[in-house]
Amino acid sequence: MRNRDEVSWYLLRSEELVLLISAEKDKTGRRLLTTYNQNQTRMKMTADSWVTGVSLTISGVTASDSGLYFNGIKSDTPEMHFDKPIRLEIEELPKKVDTTDEVTVTERVLMFVCVGLAVFVFLLTTVITGGIFYHRGHQKGWKAAKQEALMNQKPAKMSLCL
Repeated sequence: MRNRDEVSWYLLRSEELVLLISAEKDKTGRRLLTTYNQNQTRMKMTADSWVTGVSLTISGVTASDSGLYFNGIKSDTPEMHFDKPIRLEIEELPKKVDTTDEVTVTERVLMFVCVGLAVFVFLLTTVITGGIFYHRGHQKGWKAAKQEALMNQKPAKMSLCL
């Protein structure tokens, strides 16, 4: 961009030339100010520190961005000078095919059922075992309490009146 004031990027696609982004140097010639941007969220033009070289960055490139890209520069004259075109070809990626088949789904279902059944059996066994321990302990406690009560009973005093 030496001795040039304006720069633009164009896309030639299907015999249609589309202006994508354009910018011009500020009065000091040290900054590049964007004057037009067809898609601000995806396209960005940046310049080097001396504003002698400019690049175009396109984010989220898709197949619709394919085509010939031209960089045009001009100064005070109405003529624009173009550099060599850059061809961009993007092919559509095949759509993701769902590889999950019935066998895989069945295996997953069986796995979750088996894990659930194992957890249920464990909990049931724990509850039954705890109930047995509680019941036996409770019975032993009553027997011990009865024996203790019998042993601690004081014999009744008998008094005979004559």
